[in-house]
Amino acid sequence: MSEAKHDDPLFEFILYLVTSARLSLDEKAIYGSFRLIEGASRLIEAAEDVPGLETDDFLRSARDSIDQNKARMMLDKGGYRRWLTDLASEMASEAVRRSFEPRGS
Repeated sequence: MSEAKHDDPLFEFILYLVTSARLSLDEKAIYGSFRLIEGASRLIEAAEDVPGLETDDFLRSARDSIDQNKARMMLDKGGYRRWLTDLASEMASEAVRRSFEPRGS
């Protein structure tokens, strides 16, 4: 039997996704949204330690925004919805910008 790894970011992330998928079957839809946005934050954090993946200022800023706003879904659902809509719009704009940016810039 192999020794347990206590610092395995890939396994931790996959574990989070799988257990979240199971939980989402029995929860209200807004909790699924929360779990997805939490997963995005965790992935950005984990990518900082993965060779070959680059976490840039935009992604770090998105993670900060996620961590500051994700709990709003409990007490301010309308504010959470507006924030998430704005974040999705910012991500889409960034995707367009990056599609026109020369590789390696």
